[in-house]
Amino acid sequence: MAAPSEGQAFAAGVEKNWGAVIRSPEGTPQKVRQLIDEGIAPEEGGAEAKDTSATFQSVNGSPQAEQPPLESTSKEAFFSRVETFSSLKWAGKPSELSPLVCAKYGWVTVECDMLKCSSCQAFLCASLQPAFDFDRYKDRCAELKKALCTAHEKFCFWPDSPSPDRFGMLPLDEPAVLVSEFLDRFQSLCHLDLQLPSLRPEDLKTMCLTEDKISLLLHLLEDELDHRTDERKAVSKLGSDIQVHVTACVLSLCGWACSSSLEPMQLSLISCSQCTRKVGLWGFQQMESSMTELDASFGLTSSPIQGPEGRAERFPLVPESPRRMMTRSQDATFSPGSEQDTSSRSFFDPTSQHRDWCPWVNVAFGQDTREDGRTETDASAAAEPGWKAVLNILLAHKQSSQPADTDSMSLSEKSRKVFRIFRQWESLCSS
Repeated sequence: MAAPSEGQAFAAGVEKNWGAVIRSPEGTPQKVRQLIDEGIAPEEGGAEAKDTSATFQSVNGSPQAEQPPLESTSKEAFFSRVETFSSLKWAGKPSELSPLVCAKYGWVTVECDMLKCSSCQAFLCASLQPAFDFDRYKDRCAELKKALCTAHEKFCFWPDSPSPDRFGMLPLDEPAVLVSEFLDRFQSLCHLDLQLPSLRPEDLKTMCLTEDKISLLLHLLEDELDHRTDERKAVSKLGSDIQVHVTACVLSLCGWACSSSLEPMQLSLISCSQCTRKVGLWGFQQMESSMTELDASFGLTSSPIQGPEGRAERFPLVPESPRRMMTRSQDATFSPGSEQDTSSRSFFDPTSQHRDWCPWVNVAFGQDTREDGRTETDASAAAEPGWKAVLNILLAHKQSSQPADTDSMSLSEKSRKVFRIFRQWESLCSS
């Protein structure tokens, strides 16, 4: 009886081992995946294990999932870091320590003069102690500028892969982009209609914005609009009054646009995408109140039309927007031309409202800095703020694309309207 028992045991062992061999191909991939998940590489079959791990990594995603794009290459992430540099947390710094430079190397602000890396979580204290010794001040600034790269943790990618310089610069070498963005900002501002702020003629004279230049810019906008689709054309026809167009043109030239983060029925703000500044227009004199004063001083009405009983009915110069109809009730406590309302509100200066390091008003950022601290750029460009450089490019683009036999009557008619608006503004401010 012993022999049969040994034979049966042998047969059972062979069957068990043979079954294990048969089942091993099915269990191997699961075992490899388990080892990869646990971070343990098998000792044998290294090449095969690498192929299997590569296959496993690409099962649920594309190659982009294996290597996600660097945060340094995202323009949206760049300006999210810039937005953390509020005036309360970051003030009194030179241009080489501007928020655009700090955000380029991955830094955000967490407290006053305290920086934190968005990746390695390193901290950097960037306080500038008051010093009467100018050399010590310069040395401290140079030390902090160097620390923007060296203060990161050992394996942080920011020192070797900072964000591109173009994120913090105006695209002056791309006229087509400048024209397109100029029109986009203009269209967004036209949605505000008479909510747009009033501009002071003296400020426009200081900026050397003459009637002829504004007329050319308005024609450039019309020409660019003709190349847009019919759907986008309809958007730009909301603000049809020439005064709205002139104000929106000047604000767009200086980098301002209607804040896109707001719902259509909320209060009006304009913002700059470069310095991330947002300005509430209710704190400034608006076109509606200025035009009301203008009509009263000249004894004018917007559009006197005979009513059914022979009485003149006054219609607004621009169709009233839903935004304005909602906020009109908030203005009811003060008449538009009242003394209290006028004294508490000032004119909007499109250049001084930017932060001092903004590329639209600053010429320092974006230039190539040499080791000795000198900047390498054209002498003509060094004397111009960003908005003026954009103005010159837009005017040159318009004049180069304007045919020699352009109908002068159309340009003269628009120019006369612009001239008349400027004269009215000057009369209003001098009275």
